Amino acid sequence: MLPGEVNLPEVTFTPGRADVNQLFNSLCAETNARFTRRFAHCVRELQNHMYVKLQGQLLCPNCDSNTLIRKGWRRRYLKTSRGSFRLMVLQAKCKTCGRTFRPLNNLIGLPFSRRFLNEFVEKGIRAAVDLPFARASRMIKILTGCRISAETIRQKLHAKAANLQLSKEVSGKTILVDSTKVKSGKKKRGSPVHLAITAHKGAKVAGRPSIQKRLLHLHVGNSGKLRKCLKTIGTENLVHDGFENLAGCATNVQRCRWHLVHQLKYYLRQDGVPFESRPFYQNSLKRILWDSKDGPEGLKTYVKDLKNNGLKQSAKHLSNAQHEAFTWANHPGFSFTTTSPLEREMRELNRRADIGVRWTDKGIESVLKVLFYYRMNQQSVNPKEITQSR
Repeated sequence: MLPGEVNLPEVTFTPGRADVNQLFNSLCAETNARFTRRFAHCVRELQNHMYVKLQGQLLCPNCDSNTLIRKGWRRRYLKTSRGSFRLMVLQAKCKTCGRTFRPLNNLIGLPFSRRFLNEFVEKGIRAAVDLPFARASRMIKILTGCRISAETIRQKLHAKAANLQLSKEVSGKTILVDSTKVKSGKKKRGSPVHLAITAHKGAKVAGRPSIQKRLLHLHVGNSGKLRKCLKTIGTENLVHDGFENLAGCATNVQRCRWHLVHQLKYYLRQDGVPFESRPFYQNSLKRILWDSKDGPEGLKTYVKDLKNNGLKQSAKHLSNAQHEAFTWANHPGFSFTTTSPLEREMRELNRRADIGVRWTDKGIESVLKVLFYYRMNQQSVNPKEITQSR
């Protein structure tokens, strides 16, 4: 034996080379049992203390009398991420009407309807924003030993989405807006989803640039709620994809330069331009849009050339966007002039929404709102994203 070494108890050694695993499992079981007893004891002592302190202030729910006497304890089971806990809740009896009730349940956070701790419900919701509800329920059962049904997770998620308070602080920040469609509602092609976030450059993480994002608005349906939100918060710099008319929703409105180039190929197709010729027009437009000095005049000339060549749909597409194509050149406060930071979130949106069945509008809106709240509003930095600002 070397100096400093000590003999370990032989009970921890097994021939199957599972010593560390068995020791860990044994200590976890011991710790959990001790924690369960300690938690139940503290809850009981808390009730004893509160009953003495609030003597005379507790009222009977039936007759409002304060002449109460204690009437023992009642078992109550509470599900947590560390297992199911058996707690004892204090009972009292009204001397006036004879009603037996539990006067401290609401005060200690154990109303009659509560069967789960908040932290356990939160784990179920976090699993459900990435997984189907039934699979999230099974996963929670495997990991914690306690079961929470898929329907309960769905209800709790809807309640959380309804109570979310999103920050409306946009001073000095660039707002990015994008839209897509998801398979929900009654229409065959689904319903539109409108997503608005704030984005600005963050600190470097491990030598790499990062982007700070915050969820500003998300809803499923027409764009009326989005316009109302943008006008209410006093948006200064706004970048959008061009699928909705957001003129007047911000002081400075910029069309996403990437979308202008990308969308051009669809209009070129309508004008009958062969597939192999479309990249030439797109690359020409890209050079113009990234030129802050000669770009505005170059875009006017480009539109005229398209008209002269009979490409009316393509010319109309760019003509409608001219007044918003170079806002960034005249107002240097834009952190981004494309919706690139938002495209990563749109991919995540499509991943969660595309499950092979049709959602309800309310259902997919709640799931997406909570999902992006977790992704952005509870994380200060997204360190793995690198996006050029221009």
